[in-house]
Amino acid sequence: MPRVNNILISYCGIICEYCPAFRFKRCNGCDEHVNECEFIKCLKKRGFNNCLLCDKFPCKLHEEGFLWQNIRWKIYSNIFLKIMKTVR
Repeated sequence: MPRVNNILISYCGIICEYCPAFRFKRCNGCDEHVNECEFIKCLKKRGFNNCLLCDKFPCKLHEEGFLWQNIRWKIYSNIFLKIMKTVR
């Protein structure tokens, strides 16, 4: 996973420290879950290394959140997603 100014950035585009799964120690970062993460699977198909680079961002995966250890985690708020759709 890339780091920018020593800040860990996930494939889904969020700063890991802001993600509830990461904060609550349910996730140790994307590299640990490469074969399981729906975001990473989608990025590989589309040829990107980060969702922020994709013209479909934000997509259904961001709107629905992701299932991780039987908990549905939503990394972006509905307000943020609405703003991003407007800007794009």
